[in-house]
This record gives sequence, structure tokens and C-alpha cells, in this order.
Amino acid sequence: MQSGGSRMEGLSFLKNEPDKNGAEPGRGLLGWVDRRYQVTPLLEFMRHKQVPLGSHWMGWYYLGGITMFFFIVQVVTGVLLLMYFQPGEATAYESIHFLTTKVPFGWLIRSVHSWSAHLMIISLTLHMFSTMMLKAYRPPRELTWVSGYLLFLITLGFGFSGYLLPWNKLAYFATTVGTNIVRSVPFLGDWLLLVLRGGQDVTINTLYRFFAAHVVILPLAFVGIISLHLLFIQRQGMAPPISAKVAPRGMKFFPSFALRDVLLWLACLMLLVTLAVFLPYGPGIPGMDWELGSKADAMAPAYAGIKPEWYFLWEYQLLKEFPPHLFGLEGPQVCLFLIAILLGIWAIIPWLDRRAARNKPSPAFSDFGWAAILFLVYLTLMGWDIGATGAGNDMSLVQRSARVCAWWTLAAGVVMIAFRSWWFEHRWFVLTGAALLQIALHGLMGISYLLAGAISAGLAIIVIAASYFMTSRPNETGTT
Repeated sequence: MQSGGSRMEGLSFLKNEPDKNGAEPGRGLLGWVDRRYQVTPLLEFMRHKQVPLGSHWMGWYYLGGITMFFFIVQVVTGVLLLMYFQPGEATAYESIHFLTTKVPFGWLIRSVHSWSAHLMIISLTLHMFSTMMLKAYRPPRELTWVSGYLLFLITLGFGFSGYLLPWNKLAYFATTVGTNIVRSVPFLGDWLLLVLRGGQDVTINTLYRFFAAHVVILPLAFVGIISLHLLFIQRQGMAPPISAKVAPRGMKFFPSFALRDVLLWLACLMLLVTLAVFLPYGPGIPGMDWELGSKADAMAPAYAGIKPEWYFLWEYQLLKEFPPHLFGLEGPQVCLFLIAILLGIWAIIPWLDRRAARNKPSPAFSDFGWAAILFLVYLTLMGWDIGATGAGNDMSLVQRSARVCAWWTLAAGVVMIAFRSWWFEHRWFVLTGAALLQIALHGLMGISYLLAGAISAGLAIIVIAASYFMTSRPNETGTT
């Protein structure tokens, strides 16, 4: 039997006593954990970590946390859905139907899962553009930008792979249209199509592959990259304002910033539950509608005017703007090549933006970000067929839609320029002007989208070249 003294020694980690060497081990349970895992440096780091403050809006710093919140909701609700979902030709649709009609609150879990997926993409897109505008990618945070960009692409993969899992008619034909795009990839198109579909057509093998990607492959990739992304952020801290190597002042991350983050998470949870309860099947617009409908049937006629998810609408519309053949190649191939170039440029922006790398304002890249927004907005609105109502043939409806979308985007562009001039004191609008010119030429004057883009790009190059030669011209003393 143990003596009283030995029993007390066994519980000494709960007492506030020094160890046998006379060193203070810490107090209570925390001291016991610290002696084994050395958590004191981590606590000291959290105690001194600060969020940089400056002239920029603090709200941008919360977008990363909001995205993380929606991802956590995705994981939790996804696990609950996985308890009932059974992938298979005779079980996939039936299990979702049973979940939404028989399981208590099953419809709510599916609705929360769907809404959180869309809200996650929205918050991640805003987070990416805010990082772009604040130049938070400048050294030494280049890899933080790249890892965040990879997370954005994986999130789009989540949306694309999860869309087919209910195995309903809408998802079946939308996936057929979406995977057909891969066929246009030069040299590898047919092979990639076989890899995605598991055959020439969308079959149950496609469902199995999308299910494996959605619940295993993509989650593992996402967790790995987000761990690296968070490690970069914790190691380097949040980027201070441009032109400042060290933030002029800061807010304590814990508890000041962390408590605000938690309150914002609660607000997001309230918004998410409200949307899920009152709009359980989405707002009913193309690309944001997840009503179960009827079961997939390859022999049934396809939906008229079927469209992909809203975050793929700009690519869908851009493919429609290309002719069948261009420069001796198929139009879709040229379009995918252009999209690959644009996505590649976006990925290597930290190395292209030399002024930001020297911690100086880079108005040209800020304007590039705003022009990209206009580019995406106009194509997305056209993909939604905004304004294509009333009588008329297909061509007249397309022209009417282009005109309405152009007016809306031009109005947004004018407001954007006015706001940038007043609030940010921007004076560089070459790329934004080129984007608006292309929209006006295409939507209001009826010029083809590609020709309008070529004219706008040519004028932008001329203006940039003239500006460069004017600023680099020797002054009166002969120096530059």
C-alpha cells in the first residue's frame, strides 16, 4: 500500500510547488503539460502576436477566418450526410431522397451544407481579392499567396465534384456539359475525359470517382495545404500596410482579435441557418439551385439552357464567345489556353509585381485586380442571361442580354472608378478603362467579344508604352 507521501507526490502536478531541482515548473495542470510538451513558447507567441493596424479597413483580416468557419461547417455537415449517403446507381439518389424526407432535420443538414459551400467560395474569393488589393503577397509572403490560390482551386473542385453526388437529372446533365470541356485540352483531352468519367460517358463510374475525390482526395489535399498556409501566416504574421516594413501599431491577437473573430463566426452561423431554413433549396437562380428533382436518366432529354454552378459561369460564357475554329485550332482549345494563361498570371503575381516587392505602391497591379473583377462580372451576368426576356429569336435575345449586362457593368465600373479616385486617390485606370471599353464595344455596339477585346488590349498596350517612355525620358540634366 502506498504511503500518504508517495500518493501526494503522484499528484504533485496539481500543486504549486517547485521541482526537486528548485526550478519553478509552472502551476497546476498547465505546468504538468508544459513540462512534457513545452507549450510555454506557444503561449508566449500568442500573447505577443498582433494584427497590424493602419489606413486599410480591418474587416479584410477577418475574411480568412470566415472562410475557415465555413470549411469547418462543411466538414461537420459532410460527415453527417456521409452517415446516410450510399454511392451507387440504385442507392445514391434514393439515399438523398430518404435523408431529406424521412430523417429528422436531414433536409436542414443538406441545406446548411449546400449554403456553406457557396458562402465559402464567396468569402474565399473576397479574401483572395483583398489580398491582391492590399499587396499582402509581397515578400516574404509569396508562398502564402500561392498556397491560398491552391486552396481556392481545390474549393472549386469540391463544388464541381459534389454537384453530381445526389445523382439527379440536373446534376447529371450539368456534369456532362462540364466534363465535356476537358475534351478540348490539347493532346490530353480524351485521356483526361476518361480519367474524370471512368469511360466515354457520364455513368455510375463517374459518380464513384467524384465521390472518392469529394470525400477523400480533395479533403486530404485541402487539409495539407491549409496547414501549410496557416503555418506561413503564424510564422510571418499578417502583412503590414504597404510602404511599411513594420505596422505602425497593432491589435493583440488574443483576446482582442480572436474574440471579434468568434463573434463574427456567430453572425455567420446565424446567416447560414437563416438561409438554410427559409431557402432550403437555394434562391432558385441558375447555378444556385439544389432541389433534388428527378433521378438521373441518360435516356431522358437534357434540360434546356442548362448551366454550371455560378462560379463557373464566366468560363462557360467565355467558351461560348469563341468561334468553332480560330488560328487553325478549335475555338474551345484556344479559350482554355487563354484561361490557363490568365490563371497562371494570377498565380505568379507576387513575382510580377516588382514595385510591391520593393514595398512601394503598385497602381498598375491594383488596376489589374479591379479590371479582373469587371471581366468576371460581365461574363457571369451574361452567363445568367440577364435581360434575355420577352419575344424574339435566339440572336436577338443574346444581343438584348449583352446590352443589359453591359449597362449594368459599365455603371458598376463608373462607380468603381469614382470610389477609387475619391477614397484611395487612385489615378491609374488603364486596365479598368480597357475592360470597360471592351464591354461597351461588345454589349452596346455589337462587336464580337474577341475583336472588342483585341481593340481594347491594343489601346491599353499603346497607353502603357507611351506612359513608360514619357516617365523614362531624360530630364534637362540628362539623367533619368
